[in-house]
Amino acid sequence: MARTRSTSIREEAQKRRRIVEEEDVISQLPDDILLAILSLLSFVEAASSCVLSKRWKSLWTHLTVLNFEFPKMLKEPIKIAESMPVARAKFVGWVNRALRLHQGPVVNEFKLHFFFTRKTFCRHIDKWFNFAIRKSVQRLEVNLSPTRPVSPQSKAKYYFFPNQFFDLIKSPHGLSCIKSLTELSLRFVDVTGELVEHLLSNCPLLLRLSVSDSTSLVNLNVSGPSLCLKFLEIKLCVCLQSIDIYAPYLTSFICIGGMTQVLVRLRHAPSLVCLTLEHRGGILTAFPSISSCFSQLESLTLDIYVGMVSMHLSLSIDVLVSGIIMWLIANFLFQFSSAPPPLPELTNLKNLTFQGMIESGYSLLGWASLIERCPCLHKFTSQMWSRFNLKKEVSRPAERLHKCLKVVEFVFNIDFELAAYFVQNALVLEKIIVDCCSGRLVRPGCNVAEDWLELPKHAQKLKKELPPEVELVII
Repeated sequence: MARTRSTSIREEAQKRRRIVEEEDVISQLPDDILLAILSLLSFVEAASSCVLSKRWKSLWTHLTVLNFEFPKMLKEPIKIAESMPVARAKFVGWVNRALRLHQGPVVNEFKLHFFFTRKTFCRHIDKWFNFAIRKSVQRLEVNLSPTRPVSPQSKAKYYFFPNQFFDLIKSPHGLSCIKSLTELSLRFVDVTGELVEHLLSNCPLLLRLSVSDSTSLVNLNVSGPSLCLKFLEIKLCVCLQSIDIYAPYLTSFICIGGMTQVLVRLRHAPSLVCLTLEHRGGILTAFPSISSCFSQLESLTLDIYVGMVSMHLSLSIDVLVSGIIMWLIANFLFQFSSAPPPLPELTNLKNLTFQGMIESGYSLLGWASLIERCPCLHKFTSQMWSRFNLKKEVSRPAERLHKCLKVVEFVFNIDFELAAYFVQNALVLEKIIVDCCSGRLVRPGCNVAEDWLELPKHAQKLKKELPPEVELVII
């Protein structure tokens, strides 16, 4: 009787197992599809799939997209600063284990965000870079933010490549590996112009290059016989002095933030349509050859500071403590930007953006003369933070009608005088957008209550002043 009952239980269990296997359609999919699904998950979630069944046990070790972000991959949030060393050690263990078990021949994307401390983890990061290169990585993104603010003169706490890395990328095997690179983003990684130029010359598929917060980058030559680069971003490299560009396929160029003016020689960039610059002491002075390309631009972003001696953030990092993002500042650059630069007519410009800081009580209305040099402008965006509670007189520009402007967007705060100017002078204005969401990432020195929490209330005030044909969109 007992044996019959035992047999019945076993048969019932087998029956349930067959039903589960028949219903598990996902596990029957090809490896390529399953790996594509796993690549959409965080690394911890993807690795956890190994407990589902034998089919999934080692599947995650063939992932071609490796995304290691500290502290997102930690199961428990960091509650106090003293736990940071433990959390970093745990993160390093996760990454080392994942790379050790990885069985795929190549890696399409390798993303690393880690709070770097030089003394402890350098040798581990060396191995991670070597792994990515040897796996013929296509998209490489590395952000090694320091745990504490670092002055621009101090290189001790920035990661820099060891000699072995240079030997690797210059060896025949290394040269064959880096040929696969299509996108490279390095932040808080000390790189020299020589290293960047070597990669540009030997990575014929490289389309996007971003270098930020490097203290060793002084002079950079962006050119090469087979250069296909389309996107170039150089930001907050405080010792940068000059950039020389010969890039026939370059469509987007961003250059912001140095200790001194950066001399940009734009020798050849016939495809350039998107440009982001910092207005410090005169754009045409710092960028003498760029003035010739203004007529071909379709999008222009100016990093400006209006009505004040401004504080430019040349180093900011995100540190997660008790679930709150705290911004730490390491270096301050002071400059005046009270008037728009004397740019020529921007005959092809469709999108114009002002970003930076503006003293409370000031208006961008004084910059309308620049806006009026864009006869084909379709969209204007203001991403200006407000500081201090001072009131100043605003000189009104000679008004000129805008015949193409359809969309105006305000992020962080609303410039009511500028909004009124657009309502009066933009003949085909369709909507004004007020972004109430982006302000959640608070910039240092700003009044949160005034600049973000009160923004919906200000938007409702603006709505009452708009004519019925202009739609107000609050997001």
